[in-house]
Amino acid sequence: MAILAISGLGFAADGVSEFQVASIKPSPPGFRQPDCNTLPGGLFSCHNIQLKYLLRLAIGPSFSETKGAPSWFDETFDIDAKIDGDKEMSTAELRVPLLALFRERFGLVAHEEAVQETFYVLEQQPTGAKLKPSAPGTERSIANGDEAALSKGETMPTLAARLATQPDINARVVDNTGLVGQFDFALPYVYAGASVDPATSPVIARRLAAAYSSTFDAVLSIGLRLRAEKRDGAALVIDQIHKPTEN
Repeated sequence: MAILAISGLGFAADGVSEFQVASIKPSPPGFRQPDCNTLPGGLFSCHNIQLKYLLRLAIGPSFSETKGAPSWFDETFDIDAKIDGDKEMSTAELRVPLLALFRERFGLVAHEEAVQETFYVLEQQPTGAKLKPSAPGTERSIANGDEAALSKGETMPTLAARLATQPDINARVVDNTGLVGQFDFALPYVYAGASVDPATSPVIARRLAAAYSSTFDAVLSIGLRLRAEKRDGAALVIDQIHKPTEN
């Protein structure tokens, strides 16, 4: 078991503690859809990703917010990395090597601070959710459609966890829908102020034309809503971080 310490903070997980190989480069100019996946063969691939989103993925639900992030955290990067072995990592297993990457390649130093946390409660609208129960035995999957992300076999707790990582939420999301089991639904894409030339990127242009301007509005389209509440929580305060050198 490996422990990654960041200014007194302990992060531990069974298994792999760091990436054996990691390439970090600024994304090419121009709008491209963010894409982040763990893959068979011990691979982690993240393209066109803002670093504030990547750090949120690394720290998971431990911290309700991040303070002290530099302005270049809004810039996008391409990251391709590999652990030792062929296992496909889960999101939880990814956190330790990803935090190690922030420490070693970004020089991250941080500490914890008590805050009043804003979190969101995922619940049904009064008219009810617009979700289709999945067929028995459906495996969870998310596919990219022309106008929405097509979810199959999704549970409400996994949807809440997915919504928590969206850049315009970036906070804990608690499932209070009362919906048990797996569901199929189309959750519209969310893009704010993005545009592309339909002649050069027709698929992305169609997605942008049908997209919502916020995750909150997209969730409303499937008969759910996100309601804000407050409670005591913890923030990750960045004391030091620098842009990685390209390799």
